[in-house]
Amino acid sequence: MDKTATKILFSFDKFVNSEEVIQAAVAVARKSNASLEYVMTAESGALGSGGGDVIGDFKLKHGVQLEISTYPGTFWKALAKAAEKLAATMVVVGSQPAKAGLLGGGMTSKVDAFTCSILYLNEKAKWQIPNDILMPLDTSSETRQKFFHVSHWAKLFYANVEVIGLKKSDKGEDAKMSHIYTIQGHNYMVEKGIRTSTTEMEPTLDIVASLLKHSETFRSKWMSVLSNAEGVFRISAFQKVCEEATFPLLIVPYHEPIGMGGSGY
Repeated sequence: MDKTATKILFSFDKFVNSEEVIQAAVAVARKSNASLEYVMTAESGALGSGGGDVIGDFKLKHGVQLEISTYPGTFWKALAKAAEKLAATMVVVGSQPAKAGLLGGGMTSKVDAFTCSILYLNEKAKWQIPNDILMPLDTSSETRQKFFHVSHWAKLFYANVEVIGLKKSDKGEDAKMSHIYTIQGHNYMVEKGIRTSTTEMEPTLDIVASLLKHSETFRSKWMSVLSNAEGVFRISAFQKVCEEATFPLLIVPYHEPIGMGGSGY
């Protein structure tokens, strides 16, 4: 499943600090030895101050060659189309979180069209080189879809991985499966040669609040999240993380497992 990054896409809307997103995109492109391309959509912010040699100025300032492409359509749909057409390894996105309605939607509906991982920064998030990548695992088997993506970027950034077991109860299948997946996540990272630590959180009904509080003990980090509509990171919880995080989120779009073992370890 190992895949070498060849192209990193990025874009931002008009509500975020573009410099935070640009720094993230440049760092990711450099670390993965990939080309960098800005995707201009109907809702994207302007790259540069307008006029002049935008590409030349970008290379002079950041030391990275840049391409710019335009895709019609709304922000998230255009980015998903660009990612598919250009076979992107990652899309770095800076935007306000999409709002969820009574029937769902929100951020889950935006990211599930992607087949690659997304590094997401909301309007409050600050770019930071990840000394640690937090990998929370819940009690659903799909949570293990994050294993490869976390290991890939942890290797590139020489980051530690903190495996975090989440559960709502300390009894029954909830506690059992959380413990099993936490062990599997730890073993997977160790086998990949990544420095790994593990924390099994106390049971709580407010998983997101507990997780965000725990994240405060790490100075420079990303957190991996799965856009699954089931388990701990169901639509409302995933939405809340996207809205409240003040650091980059490594989003792994959820996809239905195919065949035995397709969902994880």
